[in-house]
Amino acid sequence: MAKGHRTAAAAHEALKRAHAAGRIIFFTDPHLLARPGSPVYNGLDVFVPPLVLMVSSLTLLFAFGLLEWIVALVLVLLYQVYGAPHLVHWRMHRRVVAAVLHSPHNWQLLWDLGGLAVALKDWPERNCVAPAGDWQKFSADYLEENEQTAASGD
Repeated sequence: MAKGHRTAAAAHEALKRAHAAGRIIFFTDPHLLARPGSPVYNGLDVFVPPLVLMVSSLTLLFAFGLLEWIVALVLVLLYQVYGAPHLVHWRMHRRVVAAVLHSPHNWQLLWDLGGLAVALKDWPERNCVAPAGDWQKFSADYLEENEQTAASGD
């Protein structure tokens, strides 16, 4: 078990170095990760923006009048339908990347949950998709070998 743990830690370190060097990219699925029960879910991303927008539109109702309020409400609804999902996904993606690079435990937890994939930036066909893919083998095949080759070439 210690060897498996060391292998996971070495694979995770290789992933961190490759991400820092810009050699890999992460893909996330918002349908699996941006929901209650996910470790990276943040309810404030979902509930605070509409609340703030609705309160500000009500302020417009009292300050200016009904026509301005209706216009503001339409704009708020358009934002909620078209803009907010992209913003929530972007913020969730940033949290996922920060979490998976923080520790091997976080990586394994999110990998087992699914909704995460890692790919080589220059060769996206070489990817590994959670939870079915073997991320340690991906790291050993594409990341650790390249680091060893680059180190021996110097």
